[in-house]
Amino acid sequence: MNAFMVFSQLERRKIVQLAPDMHNAEISKYLGARWKRLSEIERRPFIDEAERLKMLHLREYPDYKYKPRKRAK
Repeated sequence: MNAFMVFSQLERRKIVQLAPDMHNAEISKYLGARWKRLSEIERRPFIDEAERLKMLHLREYPDYKYKPRKRAK
């Protein structure tokens, strides 16, 4: 999970509680614009959490290798 995904996951919950009728596409656009406006200092906690999650995944699944499968035509 990257830093934006960590940010998005937390913020999306707040938005859904405040505006339950807001469409997912609108929420995504809003979150993307908000992320772009954040300074490096404001982004740092999300970057750190993404790095922590990455290290946790590496410890739990040390031999994992992403292997996408080709779709059958």
